[in-house]
Amino acid sequence: MSTSRLEALTAWYKSLSDRHVSVPVMISGDASFRKFYRVDEGILMDAPPATEKNREFVELSDLYLRNGIRVPKVLYVDYEQGFLLVDDLGSETMSRHMNAEESMPLCLRAVKLLVRLAGARASGLPPFDREFMLREIDIGTEWYFRRAQGVTFTPEDEKIVSDASEIMISNNLGQPQVFMHRDFHCRNIMLSGDGLALVDFQDSVLGPLTYDLASLIFDCYRDFSEEERSFLIKAFMEEAVERGILGDSADFDGFRRAVYITALQRLYKCAGIFSRLYFRDGKNGYLQYIPRVVHNIGMICGMYPELSELAGLFVKYGRHNPDFADLVDSCSSFKAP
Repeated sequence: MSTSRLEALTAWYKSLSDRHVSVPVMISGDASFRKFYRVDEGILMDAPPATEKNREFVELSDLYLRNGIRVPKVLYVDYEQGFLLVDDLGSETMSRHMNAEESMPLCLRAVKLLVRLAGARASGLPPFDREFMLREIDIGTEWYFRRAQGVTFTPEDEKIVSDASEIMISNNLGQPQVFMHRDFHCRNIMLSGDGLALVDFQDSVLGPLTYDLASLIFDCYRDFSEEERSFLIKAFMEEAVERGILGDSADFDGFRRAVYITALQRLYKCAGIFSRLYFRDGKNGYLQYIPRVVHNIGMICGMYPELSELAGLFVKYGRHNPDFADLVDSCSSFKAP
């Protein structure tokens, strides 16, 4: 963050009230261009209006809170400058507790929260429709294959991606469309007081029932075993049936397929997002997660023969740019489970 922008943020904060006089202490940035600072009254957000969805953040904060789901409450906002003061949910993210002893109980709580979210009122949200999904798939193709690996797809390669895209899109559109966080993973789930809270929700949409569950159990930042995934899928199904979101005779194998193919669409995008963060934004901290993402893509495609050729592209072109492949390898400590 530039010195001038930090000075402007500090001046704005102090102008809000004579009580607002503490010195902002930087907490972190994230994959976007936002920066976060702790002050006595809450969390200051520097969210440049040219790149960040500040109006959506404010509107969605209110929507989540009205549905009884805890998120940061917006106390003050300056849309022109891109400055916000929100309440402080603490510093404990779920990612700090993903060891063997704590992770499953926390994930089970997160699943219950997800079912509440799926049943919440969400009128007016933008739809996660075909065009939206195609744009996301294009991110994977453009930034992971074309930009990072330097690949020029053959017509056969293009058809493989097109056919797989249709499978993924049909899978997602064939599900109940619900209130969807769209980035539901351990870094965006806070342990706040005696409950869970959510952050980074400004991209929420109306989308497939399984998307946030897929984001959780195929978290880019944590490995899950198949036993753990099955346990959480069953827990979600049971809770969703109890709340009337799923029918009484939900089929586990069919539902798991829906979850996994939804995860595939997200993971394909994530391969592109992490590559784009490096090549466009100069952020190399996300390269270490690409091997996990690619491994999970291969694992899912291996379960469903109609998607096997998509996995083949990642094998075929995985080291097409050896400099990029070596860089990713040097950043990552991932070992396939």
